[in-house]
Amino acid sequence: MELGVKKKIKRDGTLQTWTGFLSFVVGLIALAGLNAALLLETEAFPETVLVQLPLIGLFLGIVGLFTRKRSRLYAWWGIGICVFLFVFTFMMFGLAWSINPKP
Repeated sequence: MELGVKKKIKRDGTLQTWTGFLSFVVGLIALAGLNAALLLETEAFPETVLVQLPLIGLFLGIVGLFTRKRSRLYAWWGIGICVFLFVFTFMMFGLAWSINPKP
């Protein structure tokens, strides 16, 4: 009686996509930049943090969703963070403009 040799199973589904991972990292950097700008109470928010980085992250996340046989977890997280940044920015400026300091 001989022992059989098992073939190694390649798990392509566990590999992450580079575009999805970059989307996640760019979203985290943009979120950290926004938090730093809010904590430092700067007069003008940098356009890079509010518009350009989340837009790049959103684009990379969408590209990361169209890969086959790879995990799309980081792509979804990156898209979620970037969409949150856009919604937060819109709500922050929109609600701030609705405040009437003098009745």
